[in-house]
Amino acid sequence: MEQLIEGVLDDAGRAGLPGVALAAFLFAFAETALFTDLLVPGELGMILVGAVSARAELDVWWVILAAAVGATLGDSVGWWLGARFGLRILSRFPKLERRLSPAVERAHRYFEVRGGAVVFWGRFVGALRGVVSLVAGTAGMPYKRFLAWNALASICWTTTVILAGYAFGRNIDAVLSEIGLAVAATIVGVGITVFLLRRRWSRARPSDVGAHDVPIP
Repeated sequence: MEQLIEGVLDDAGRAGLPGVALAAFLFAFAETALFTDLLVPGELGMILVGAVSARAELDVWWVILAAAVGATLGDSVGWWLGARFGLRILSRFPKLERRLSPAVERAHRYFEVRGGAVVFWGRFVGALRGVVSLVAGTAGMPYKRFLAWNALASICWTTTVILAGYAFGRNIDAVLSEIGLAVAATIVGVGITVFLLRRRWSRARPSDVGAHDVPIP
């Protein structure tokens, strides 16, 4: 387990500073511009590039800068979508709308009371991070004001999370020796659960087809 994680980080580090910085930029940009945070929390990407930077002995501040720029640009895309199309853009993607609607409603309530501060603190709350910029655009928040709050938040967030990943990468041996057993047990447990569920599903499908004479695609 320990050797596997170290190997993955070392392999990623072979991309060098340009490659790792580009990955940090794309992780941060796509999180809010393309709503990838619904699939993979942005913190995981930032921790990963921080750990890779430590293992490869890269200048982590360039990685942080790239991530901060990516986060700011990604949020700017969200603001523009909100200002240009409003929340009706979500209606074109029903599944996305169902996932984001609760967070959008909360963001709207917070935004009415706290305004620009929500843009800052929303960056640190996973449930709000992907929608705050969209809500700011729909609320008519001037872009210059939005950009000021957002850039500050992006710098603080990327610095905090990437440095946490950097510390993990530098002390990976000690960290993994403490949590390695728990992580391994969790992975094994999840793997067994997935295997059993898939096996049960594969057994259930033929009987379902026979009972209803309806082919399952």
